This record gives sequence, structure tokens and C-alpha cells, in this order.
Amino acid sequence: MTTVAPPRPEAPQSPPSRMDLEPDPGRLAQWRSTWAVALRMARRDVRRHRGRSALVVVMVVLPTLLLSAVVTLVYTNDVKGAEKIPWAMGSGQALLEGPDQFAVVQGPDPAQAFGAVGDGSDAEPGRATRVPGLERDGDPFANADAVARLVGAQVAAVDEYTLRTTVGDRRVTLPGLALDGRQGLGEKLELVSGRWPAPPPDDPAAPVEVLVTDAARAKGLPASGTFEGSVEGTTRVFEVVGTARTQADYEMPSVVTAGEPADRGENSAGYGRWIVLGADPVTWSEVQDLNAYGFRVTSRAVLTDPPPTEALDPDIAYQLGGADRYTALLVALGATMLLVVTTLLVGPAFAVSAARQRRTLALAASNGAHTPVLRRTVLAQALILGALSAVAGTALGVGAAYAVVAWVRHLGDPTLSGPFDVRPLVLSAVALAAVASTVVAALVPARRLGRLDIVGVMRGQSVSPPPSRVVFVVGAVLAAVGSVLTLAGTGVVDASRLGPARGLVGTSSEYLVTIGAVVLILGSLLLVPLVLTVLGRLGGRLPTSLRMATRDLARHRARSAPSVAAVLAAVAGLTFGLTGLASDTEQQSREYLPATLPGEAVVFADPGTVEESTVRAAAAGLVLEPTTVLAGDPMAYAFDEVADGPYRVEFLSLVPPGCTAEQTLADLAGPGDERCLTAGTRSNGSGTVLVLPADRLLRRLDLSAADATRVRAGAAVVLGGTGTSAEIATGSFVTDPTATDGVDPDVRVDRDAAVPAVHLPLTKENSARLLGGNLAFAADSPAVAGLDTRTSGWTVRTEDGSPVPDEAVERMQLALGDDAWVDREDGFQREDRLVVGILLGVFALLILVVTLTSTALTLAEQQTDQATLAALGATRGTRRVMAGAQAFALAAVGCVLGVAVGLVPGIAISRPLTTDGWDPLTMQQSTSPGILVIPWVSLLVVGVVVPLVAAGLAAAGIRRAPQVTRRAT
Repeated sequence: MTTVAPPRPEAPQSPPSRMDLEPDPGRLAQWRSTWAVALRMARRDVRRHRGRSALVVVMVVLPTLLLSAVVTLVYTNDVKGAEKIPWAMGSGQALLEGPDQFAVVQGPDPAQAFGAVGDGSDAEPGRATRVPGLERDGDPFANADAVARLVGAQVAAVDEYTLRTTVGDRRVTLPGLALDGRQGLGEKLELVSGRWPAPPPDDPAAPVEVLVTDAARAKGLPASGTFEGSVEGTTRVFEVVGTARTQADYEMPSVVTAGEPADRGENSAGYGRWIVLGADPVTWSEVQDLNAYGFRVTSRAVLTDPPPTEALDPDIAYQLGGADRYTALLVALGATMLLVVTTLLVGPAFAVSAARQRRTLALAASNGAHTPVLRRTVLAQALILGALSAVAGTALGVGAAYAVVAWVRHLGDPTLSGPFDVRPLVLSAVALAAVASTVVAALVPARRLGRLDIVGVMRGQSVSPPPSRVVFVVGAVLAAVGSVLTLAGTGVVDASRLGPARGLVGTSSEYLVTIGAVVLILGSLLLVPLVLTVLGRLGGRLPTSLRMATRDLARHRARSAPSVAAVLAAVAGLTFGLTGLASDTEQQSREYLPATLPGEAVVFADPGTVEESTVRAAAAGLVLEPTTVLAGDPMAYAFDEVADGPYRVEFLSLVPPGCTAEQTLADLAGPGDERCLTAGTRSNGSGTVLVLPADRLLRRLDLSAADATRVRAGAAVVLGGTGTSAEIATGSFVTDPTATDGVDPDVRVDRDAAVPAVHLPLTKENSARLLGGNLAFAADSPAVAGLDTRTSGWTVRTEDGSPVPDEAVERMQLALGDDAWVDREDGFQREDRLVVGILLGVFALLILVVTLTSTALTLAEQQTDQATLAALGATRGTRRVMAGAQAFALAAVGCVLGVAVGLVPGIAISRPLTTDGWDPLTMQQSTSPGILVIPWVSLLVVGVVVPLVAAGLAAAGIRRAPQVTRRAT
């Protein structure tokens, strides 16, 4: 059809115009002109339909914002290269760490890649050259002169320690930094107010001058005056002489001294850190020379100008390349997820938008517009909205990351204390992925314009063509193949049964799962059109509103299929995550071991850091009872002491039939002796042998009168086993933590005899009765006479046996501070409730957004149908029921399909998550076929409640009656 009539024959021919004389424009000019028109129309359509445009922008901005913020935070946290110079050395030239026992090789940044020097075989690495004058039992300050002579420059020793003090009624633990800032270290240590402290005096009665940081002020330390604290068990008075600002690698120091505030004995073993001062740079060749002495060197010159990859050790170069590949892989995966999520979110909006423009596009086609021109009209809208959303999302993401960094730094957390790192190239890739996702989302409805029925659209009749059976078959095959590959990758299906296909997809389990999941989801999406068609045919048995809704989904698949696919993908992802999480949580529940009786509280503290009087004061009004156990190895819990030679370790062991006392010692047991390591101070269990007064022990045990009498008489209480007696052996053996070769244990068995025993069933409840032990005795039992004991903690209970109140637990934790941990036994508690709630909320919101978007745009397209129904007498309630049915049907179909698809990878992931377990009673690794828990309640919330909510919101949106006008027939 054309609007130009041919000239009449009798009319004189007019002379040719200038345009007629010009040649036809080339393809490039036509392409450029059609895109210009399409972009102009798209800008006008975006301004005209602000609501729909804003919805698309929001759905693209949110994932783009999230990914941009995460990328910026990751790079800000990843401090490497020249960025870490202020952290490591301030204004110095290098930071030396070591010396290690073996010579090392490293990359430009040893924190990224280092290793021991070897010849590439299994031989032992080469020993490091000994540093002249370095004392292995000296601290970094004592060895500073030796290191200075080695490097030929002045050095500043650096060390860290832990200071414990009391602030009000709270016991706090503060990280400390020993570094003399008078040498000038730049950003590493800056004086904010006051003066630099003097080195700590040797006299323990003299105060130690100290600087405090904002982290210390936040915990209540004063900015001036004195306070008392302890370092390595030594109590000293500290005098605050000023405030400081410091940079640290992992933990922000709270206090700074000019040296070691207390004698730390031989704990450092010569290992330390030193900052090389002066103006002479430490070159790469000098770094390699220092590596021969066992030092790892972070050099300012090397970080600023790193050596080429060819100059690095091959293993080091591989490590560095792996780290870079890992970061690039994470960014690529994030961009891919952004592409997929955004495409699924905005796909329905573009599908409905293209459907609403059918009449306009049909008019353009009837006037000669080619199919590519029609497609560009839809793609231009996606391009404009995608570019706008990408720029806004990226900018907002960087702003959100900056706010997070500022907040974390305000809290004193050193996690994000590096320079704010914005990567323009990476963020540009994220923005391009966002633009590409919107274009891809619009590509599917744009491609369908090639089959536009102009006459049908002009008459107001638009029905999707019949679905392709070939597409359905391909989708079914892909879904089946994807399911098999996914299950085979995790061992649910024997991968050897794949036959030749095994070689086609690879041998890596991760590769199988990845390929299988992608193929499964792709195949499922291809099944959606025919599923909607079948649903429309089966809807004849449904109520009127649902029957009309299902038929509308089937007739207008070009509009409904993208929405159903988006809901399917969201629910599939949720089902996959929740199934794996529920299975893993069930395994944690089975492996949970209660610490004490229900309702009681336990106080765990480092020996020597908390006095019983302090705990008793904190537990005022409650019953406090110490937990006494056999001491066993005296050095195992002596954190302030280090053995300087061999010493004897006492033991008490339960000797099973067929075993010897030596075989019950885990330190000396050989292969096949695991059955002998059942109970005792050196067993494979907890190693706890409980020794309590008889009345306290019997209060915890549910024993008969006869068994209680036996326990009072000295019988052993054994967790597990049967019988009325048990063989108990006591003695000692020699150990030497300083020895590099084997040591003769010289086992001495002082007593090995059968004693009366009361065997408790091997259950978690009985383990809690024994406070995690596997063996217990009354304190006056002859079996434990003469053996050393220690207090491992305290139990707290109420007089009437009721649970310890929450207020009391909080009061004790506040009073004891970081030196202790207070916990009430409430049984296994899920720690993922918040995670599950967040997942349900986020995915429910996604489903609601997709469903309501599609429903709203569908109802806008059906205004003429709504007007016809109103003219025939349909009330507002009837139209609300129809709108609700439309939303419910769309969400319900997507949810059901999503659950079916998501269960396959969910079942697959539950197996590797739960196959390898732990038996808390025997302290042994356990292997099982796996645990599968499907969270039906959570899935019902998403699959039933959310569609009902969507239906209610869609029904509530019908407020006014449509305008009744004459409709063309």
C-alpha cells in the first residue's frame, strides 16, 4: 500500500528534481540514518512512558550498582604493589621479615608469592645462611644491630604484642605495636598529639610510656594519665604521653611503645621484622641476596619498579599468574552474572513494550519499513535505557563503595584501610555488560518482529504462532543432558557411565557441574513456550478467571514466556541455594556437640588471664563451679612459656582389651592403633579427663543408686563401652618440642590395673554431662591420686535449675571482656536464619517485580478487553479477580518450573557438601553417602505465598472503571 499516486498520462512531465538526480545512498548511510531515526524515536518513547522506563532503569541499576561496589571494595582491600608501601615501611626503604630456616625465593611482593629454595625435586630445601651476630633467642630489638650490619643501613625493629587491661568493669584486650617513631617513619607511624615515648625501662616498677590510637580511645582508654595492664603475664604501669596514627597490615594497633614493654623470653626464636631506613634503595639483586639469609623482603624500589617476569623463579611466576587469573575470573563471573540477571529482569518489560508497539510498527511496515528498521526501533530503546542505567549504576556503586570504606575506617577496622582503588577499565567492562544485558533482553522480542502479521495487528488480532516442536525437543534433550552432567560432576551419578561423552565434556568435577548447570538452565528456558501451550489446553478444567489467565499466557507467549523464564531462573537459583544450605545445616546439627547441660553456661578463658575471683564477681547471684581436669602436658596450656628442652608428660589412659599402655598414647601410637585411642589424656577424643568432687559429678549424671555408690567409692565413669570394670593406666613419657630428630619417649607406666567402672551410653547428652570429656573420676578416687590437675573453665547455673538468664550471660561477658568466652547451652542453633530470610526476601521481591511488571503492562495492553467486559456488566470485583488470576498464573507456573529445575543442582551440590563429616563423640573423620534436605517450607513460601501476594497486589491495582468506547470488530 502506498500514498503516492502515479502521474496522470495527460499531465506534462515535470523536470527531474535535484533529489532524483542524486544517487541512492549506500548501505552505511542507510544504516546510520535508520539508527538515528530509531534513537530519536526511542528518546521520545522513554520520555513519554516514564514509569516503564524508570522500572527498566531500576532493574538494571541495582545489579550494576552491586557489582560495581563489590569490584571497587575487592580492589580496595587487595593492597599490593606500591599501594602497600605506607603499610609496610612508611618512609623506609624496605621491610625485612625472618629469617626463616631455609633460603627463600619470592616475587616483588613476598605476601603474594614466596617459597623455599629447592632444586625442583623432593629433596629438602637449602638451608639459609646464618646472619652474623643474630641471636635465635633474641627479640627484634636485640637483633637490630646484627640486621643493620647485614644490610649496611640503619634499621627500625618492629614487633607486636597483646596488652590486657581493665576499663571500668570491663576486661579488654588491645593489640600493641612496638616501634620507635623517633626515627621518622612517615605514614607508618605519625604523632598526632603529645610527644614520642621513650624506650621502656628495664625496671618493672617504672612506667612504660605509650601512645594510644583512635582504636584504643574507642575501647575506653584515656588520652592521658596512667593505667595498669599486662603483657605476656607481666603487669606494668603504662603512662599515656600522646596519641598516634599508624598503618598496619591486618590488625589496627591500639597502643604504641618504643620497644618491648615486657620480657618475652625465647618466644620469638630470632624471628622478627625490621624496616630499613636511609636514602639508599634496596634493589632486586640485594633482595635476592637477603633471600639467601632466609629474609622475605618488601622493597620500595622493587614494588615501584618490579622486575620482569623472566627474572623471577618459575614457581613464583606461576603463583603470581594464578593470582591474577583468579581475580580476572571473579570479575568475569560477576559480569556474566550481571548479564544473565539483568537480561532476565528486564526481558519481560521489553517483551511487553514491543507488544504494545505492534500497531505502530505494523503501520511502519505497511509503509515500506524493512524488518531491520523495525528491530532497531526496539533495540534503540534498550540501548538508551541500558547506557543510562549503566552509567548511573556504576557511579552509584562507586559512591556506595566509598561510603562503606569510610564507615569501616570509622569503626577502626583495618580491612579496608588501603587507598580507595577505582579501576576505570574494570568498571567500564561492568557498564558494557549492563548495556549488553539490556540489548540482549530486547533482542528476543526484536527478532520476533520478523514474523509480524501486519494485517492481524491492524485488525487488533495478535496471537503468537504455534511453538516449534523442534525447539521443545532440543530443550528437553539439553535439560536431560544438563541434569546428567550436573549429577555426574558431584558423584550422584557414576561419571564412568557417560561413555564417550565423558571425554567430550572433560574429567574435572567442577567442569562437569558448570557445563551441566548451564545446559540444564538453557534447556529449561527452551521448554517454556510449549509448556505454556500445554497449560493453556489443560486450563479448561480450571475456574473461569484462571482458565482465561492460562489461555492468555498460552496465546501471548511472546509476552509471557520472558516473564515466566525470569521467575523460573530466580526460583531455580533460590531452590539450588536453599537445598544446599539446608543439607549443610542438617549436617552441622548432627555434628553439634553440646558443651554442658541445657540451660547452664560455661566460661572458657585462657589460663592465667582470668582469676576465679573475677569470674565469681561477674557471676554474682549464680552458682559458679570450676571445671577441674587432669593437667596432662604442662606446656600445652602455658602460653607464656616455651619449653627449652625435654620434659616429662603425665598421662592417664583407658586401655582397651588387646592394647598396651604405650598404644593408648596418640603421640606414640603407630598405624592400626586407632582402636586403642579411646579415652584418656592422650586419646583421639577430647583428651579431657574430668575430676570433680563426688557430689558435683553425681549431680551431672543420671545414675542409679548402686552406680552412684560405686562412683563415690572410686569407680571410673567411661563414655561408651560395656562391663563393670575398666583397665586404667597412668604414667609419663618424654617429649622435646625443640628436637629436630626423634626422641626416646622413655614411657614409664606407674600403675596399670583394672578398676570398677560405670559405662555411659555413647551419646551427645552424656558427653555434655561430662563437659566434653570421655572419662571422669571423683576427686578422691585412688585412680587419680597424685596426678596434677588444672582448671579448664567454669560452669554457671541457677539455684533452681532454670536456664541462666540472658542478662546474666551478657553481664558476665561484659565483665570478663575479650579474655573469656561465655556461652549458654541452648542446643543447636541455626546461624543461617538471617541468610535464609534475606534470600527469601530478595528472591520474593524479584518474583514480585517481574510478575507485577508483566501483569501491569499486560493489563495496560488489555484496556480494550477490560472496557468490553465492563460494557457487558463486569464489576470491579470481577476485573480484580481476573487481574489477580493473571499474576498468580504467571508466578505459579514460573515457580513450579523453577523448583523442578533448581532441585537438580541442589541435590547435586548437597552430596559434596555433606559426604565428608565429623563424628564429635570419637573425634574421627566420617564418610557418608551424603545428606539431602529439601526445604519445602521455604519453597512453599516462594511458590505459593508469593504468587498469592502478587495476585493480591495486582487485584488491588484495579481501582477505576475503564472508559467504555466503541470497539472495532
